Amino acid sequence: MVSLQGECIFTGFACGRIFVLRHELPDISHERTSCAQEADRELRKYEEARKRVSDQLHALMKQAISNDESTILEAQSFMLSDPEYMAAIRSLITKEHLRAPAAVESASSHFIQTMSQVNASLFKENISDIQDIASRLIAVLTEECPADLRSLTEKSVVIADTLLPSELLSADRNLISAICMDRGGSASHVAILARAMGIPCITALNDVSLRASSGAYAALDASRGLLWLDPDEETVRRVLSLKEDFRKEHSRLISQSTLPAVTTDGVEIRLECNLESLDDIPQALTNGAMGAGLFRTEFLVLEQGRICSEDEQTEIYSSLAQQFSGHGQVTIRTFDIGSDKVLKGYGVREANPALGCRAVRFLMDNKDIFRSQLRAILRASAGGGIRVMFPMISGSDELDEVLSFFETVKSECRQEGIAFDEDIKAGVMIEVPSAALTCDALASRVSFFSAGTNDLTQYTLAADRTNGKTSGLYKEYHPAVLRLLKFTADAAERNGISLSMCGEMAAQVRLIPLAVGLGYRTLSMNPSSLPDARKVIRHMNYAACQALAKKALGMTNCRDIEKILDEFYERLGN
Repeated sequence: MVSLQGECIFTGFACGRIFVLRHELPDISHERTSCAQEADRELRKYEEARKRVSDQLHALMKQAISNDESTILEAQSFMLSDPEYMAAIRSLITKEHLRAPAAVESASSHFIQTMSQVNASLFKENISDIQDIASRLIAVLTEECPADLRSLTEKSVVIADTLLPSELLSADRNLISAICMDRGGSASHVAILARAMGIPCITALNDVSLRASSGAYAALDASRGLLWLDPDEETVRRVLSLKEDFRKEHSRLISQSTLPAVTTDGVEIRLECNLESLDDIPQALTNGAMGAGLFRTEFLVLEQGRICSEDEQTEIYSSLAQQFSGHGQVTIRTFDIGSDKVLKGYGVREANPALGCRAVRFLMDNKDIFRSQLRAILRASAGGGIRVMFPMISGSDELDEVLSFFETVKSECRQEGIAFDEDIKAGVMIEVPSAALTCDALASRVSFFSAGTNDLTQYTLAADRTNGKTSGLYKEYHPAVLRLLKFTADAAERNGISLSMCGEMAAQVRLIPLAVGLGYRTLSMNPSSLPDARKVIRHMNYAACQALAKKALGMTNCRDIEKILDEFYERLGN
């Protein structure tokens, strides 16, 4: 028996036969064409291959059963038609006289290298898309079948060097009991798909695809990132027992979704949900969401590959509010376009896009887009239950400009006789350290704060959470982050405005007591996390959470804070 430690992407347990998938590239001839006519033939081959791959992607789109799947396939289809990518391949064929497969390989390698030099973690999803497209093109051109999961005949633990999104989408997911990979980031498209499909997944297992053998047996505890190759009988029995316990516990938690999230000393914590599309609403309501604390509107436009019209947005926002009627209000965040969420036709090459023209900076530079979205939000607000939130605010100067523009749009609506909620609440995400440090000034201008702990942690610690080399530095409970969160909570209380937390910290069961103790009594998270969060809250004492936060704020290193968090969680008996 061999035990391997990796990184959990999606929790769960599995035992079963192994299916090994490695991506061995076919032999590609680097012999150059000898004349223009031969180059023309290679160019025609490439164009025919591109058409076939495009047809493959569109066929997969029709089979997609989730929003995430459609979005990823659309992104790949867009990349396949990218003018710069196509021009590079065509130039290598016609001017450098490379044969079509070699031209695809060379152009794809160049694009991947360029993206990696700019920011490897930022463009992980794009790199995966190019790898997928190149693999498909080369397979068609060389008439060699690429490694894929369509040959699965029984439920298996898939062990791969890496996985491409189209491979997972084309497989029968009912035959995949778990996924284990040599590499792959937690923010990659495959990771997103594994979560959406509910498949236990572990990554960062180094050379596991070389050590495993198809047909052999494996067991895994994805919650701890553990994989066993050729496990003994005791390990298999233990994992199967854990799997059954996990199934029963999940069913039990779902059945308790109507129970209030109240601490043992009677303090209610409001649980809301983060949404990326209207498709997420049924699960959110089933799991007891008391409103939508964050609706990420940029996914609407990234999905479509275009800016939705004002009427389209109005319909979407109205439907959102109507479906939550009787459950709670909805908070619509304006487009957080930019950084790694680039919209076709609006991309700008920046040395550091994460610190560049994104979110409200992008919108204030593209006021036609901003005006259309604000008008749609205002029109939808006529039915009630809607708030608007501005992301990436860095300070009061920037906020004043945004609020001034918002007032201008309101005036335009009044002049046109467009009805809207005159008392609509506006707030900001606190996700930039400068905003947290000047939050008293911001609090005097808005009605609520929502702490976005993902970016706040990233920007405070200068540590990209998707970069494997810096992920060890990324800790929401770092003393600096905790002090900024406490500073924000105190400012909200002093100024009498509402407060919530909508980052990943709000969904982590070991960090929820700390977040609540810091003053955050409204937590917003992905719908699937709501049952576990409710369970933790109903087992903890509010006064004890406050004492925990006070103790953590007095500490100077993450190790000591992590220790008291673990001790507190263990005492809860979860």
